[in-house]
Amino acid sequence: MKKIPISLAVIAALGLAVATFTVEAAKIKKCKDAEGKWHYGDQAAEECERSKVIELSGQGVKTKVIRAPATEEELAARELEKAEMEAAKKRAAEQAKIDRQLLATYGHEDDIIYIRDRKLVQIDSTIAAATATLKPLRAALARMEKDAAAAKAGSQAAKDLQVQIIKTKQQIARHETAMAAKRQEQEAIRAQAEADLKRYRELKRQSVTDVSGG
Repeated sequence: MKKIPISLAVIAALGLAVATFTVEAAKIKKCKDAEGKWHYGDQAAEECERSKVIELSGQGVKTKVIRAPATEEELAARELEKAEMEAAKKRAAEQAKIDRQLLATYGHEDDIIYIRDRKLVQIDSTIAAATATLKPLRAALARMEKDAAAAKAGSQAAKDLQVQIIKTKQQIARHETAMAAKRQEQEAIRAQAEADLKRYRELKRQSVTDVSGG
């Protein structure tokens, strides 16, 4: 049988493959268990299931580190951090939208003050109208209460007066509640205008800084 010569390149390739296989096969897994005891082997020991694993070459050189699996506390912390980051991102997007709307609504900070004052005046008119309505109602209530005190107890007149007194008190209460709500609305308008004015000035300063490159 005729022998087929083997080239040096083939021999070198075969040698390299054998050497690589030998090195790969010689890799060792090193890990420390929960009690601090080290374990060695071609596979990570079961005792190290919650520990990091260090991979060593046949010459004892560290070639790779496999991180320990996350604990339940670490997983919970990661989820919390992720939720906080998403919430912060959402708040930033909402604030950017509000800022764009603020700049689009007002051409100058004086516009904020003008609109605030106009709204306050409108509410003042509503409160004044309610106050004007309350004055005769309270006067009528005082008269009815006086007449009721003078009326004969148990009489039809006394009963009718009590019915009217109750109705008048209910009317007064509704007007007073409405006036209180309007005053709260005024406070909210003032607070919102103050916040808008502060933010508007901040945005304008940022705009000037960006343009100047400072």
